[in-house]
Amino acid sequence: MFEAYKYYWENAFKYRATSTRADFWWPVLVNFIIFVILYFLLAIAGFASVTSIMNGYNRGVGFLIFLLFVIAVFAIAIIPGIAICVRRVRDTGLTGWTVLVFWLLSLIFTSNDSAAMETISSVIDIIFLVILCLPTGYVNKQGWWSANYDNDVKVLSLRNNN
Repeated sequence: MFEAYKYYWENAFKYRATSTRADFWWPVLVNFIIFVILYFLLAIAGFASVTSIMNGYNRGVGFLIFLLFVIAVFAIAIIPGIAICVRRVRDTGLTGWTVLVFWLLSLIFTSNDSAAMETISSVIDIIFLVILCLPTGYVNKQGWWSANYDNDVKVLSLRNNN
């Protein structure tokens, strides 16, 4: 797990490669756990600060501001998240532009307040989640269209066949 998270940050700007399911999902899990802990601490600090202010004291606000700063700094994790998502989609056999297409479609359909549009957006998100869960080379093995990988960069992976 820590090897995958290290790989996640080391290859933050490498889009022209592939990443296995483990390379993708371990960092997603670690980032999720970190954000849950940070938001839990934020909720506790916020409650303590509000209670302190209601009682006439001014305690805990500094820690609350510090937590907000830490969360904002850790939000930088979205940059390698985009790169590893592109590499994961390329590993399934699709082009990296698939990520942009799915994100734009999801954005377009969620910008409307219609229940039907939100349902379509949810279906698009589920399809994208399924694509992220596909095994390595799935699209190629099925004989579907696949992208040209002649100029792929070889990066360290957690695969056994390095």
